Amino acid sequence: MSKTTKEVNLAKLAKTTTLMNFVKKNKGSWDHQLWEELCDKIAKKYSPIDFDQVGIILEEKKNKYLALQKG
Repeated sequence: MSKTTKEVNLAKLAKTTTLMNFVKKNKGSWDHQLWEELCDKIAKKYSPIDFDQVGIILEEKKNKYLALQKG
């Protein structure tokens, strides 16, 4: 079974620094407005994409970032 366009785009996004840069810029904390802005940015380059899956990857990046901050 071949990957869907959403899966391909998610894989492309996951290989970039976009999500970790977002986490670092916001020091691991953001509100809904910032999430919406990130989604708009991602949609322009990686559409269609599953934003639920983007959110899961983003949370993983956030957890990694916060763990590094604690040392």
